[in-house]
Amino acid sequence: MILSDKVLVAAVNGPAPGWGTSSLALSDLVYSSPDAFFFTPFVQWGLCAEACSSLTFAKIMGHQKASALILGGERMTAQELESAGLITKILPKENFLQDVLSVAHRISQLPPETLKFNKNLMMRTSRTELLEANEVELRGLRERARASECKTAIQTFAVEQERKKQQKSRAKL
Repeated sequence: MILSDKVLVAAVNGPAPGWGTSSLALSDLVYSSPDAFFFTPFVQWGLCAEACSSLTFAKIMGHQKASALILGGERMTAQELESAGLITKILPKENFLQDVLSVAHRISQLPPETLKFNKNLMMRTSRTELLEANEVELRGLRERARASECKTAIQTFAVEQERKKQQKSRAKL
């Protein structure tokens, strides 16, 4: 995504955990339905930020909002993230996909070489910084994924999910 010279359009129409949220900052345009919600449970699972979010979130939304997502694991609404600058626009749930595809189609009809040129102009100062952030985060993810803290957090999550599933099954009877 960092090296792409194509216009990247993201559409979120529901929960966007982890990479579903962190990768949004690498898109050029981000559209969301009103009821979508966003969260990055990195710390909760003993992991670290990914998709350059350790860099992009603070640049786009400021340190406090970035910290709330990455460090605090807070869930945020589409409205909050539109106000913070991560989401381009909230579109109505009815015809959501068609509306996003309409935007993408309109962009695809623009002069392609001019789109590519302008995208490269916009990315010229950040690509190196993004590639570096990505490499640091990947090293961190490899390290954190091997740590006992991460293994314990993921095992606890799996046990909790199984417990919830069993409760749901009992409730249906």
